[in-house]
Amino acid sequence: MAKEDRARGKAEGVSTVRGGTYDEFDVNGVCTVLGPLEAGLVSVNGVCTCESDVTARHLDCKGVLTIHGNARAGEMDVEGVVSVGGAKLEADHIRCEGLLTVKGEISADVIEADGKISAREIVGDRIVIKSFWRRGLAKLLFGIGRRFKMFEFSEVELIEATTVELQYVKAVSVSGRDVTVGRECEIERVDCCGKLKIDPTAKVGEISGDYVVV
Repeated sequence: MAKEDRARGKAEGVSTVRGGTYDEFDVNGVCTVLGPLEAGLVSVNGVCTCESDVTARHLDCKGVLTIHGNARAGEMDVEGVVSVGGAKLEADHIRCEGLLTVKGEISADVIEADGKISAREIVGDRIVIKSFWRRGLAKLLFGIGRRFKMFEFSEVELIEATTVELQYVKAVSVSGRDVTVGRECEIERVDCCGKLKIDPTAKVGEISGDYVVV
């Protein structure tokens, strides 16, 4: 750590820090954070491993970020790879063009994803997941996904929101007021109480609720 203070933490090269509270915390090298990290901005362009919880007003990852605890962010932008091993990721707004993996639950007002998301459950107000390697991960993985057809589907056990729009998603249960099950989705159960749209290429098992097909 070039300088460890409450204003700005900057990690270049290989470093280990205790954690703490910062206005900004930037990682451009390889960094391990041992304790809880709190910052106005957490920016990861290198490789960062956080052994405890992370809290940020804005979390921006273009590199590789591993969080072994829970995570909380106001705004979250994922263009690289983020893994959260704790029970929960909470955010106001998540934008994902990379790879986001959460062991437990994602809770966010708005999720907009063109990359891949894996989680036990996702709960929010508006959830849009249009995962496909051509749109997001091909850029990240330099064509590896296209060659081997890896990372094509987001996989979530339960999705629940007011508005749900999905594409290339595998899920056990999807629940919402207005639900769009798009191209190539594989959903075991859908519960809808508003407008329901299902693409002809999608595979849906049980459908329930007071819905109108559009």
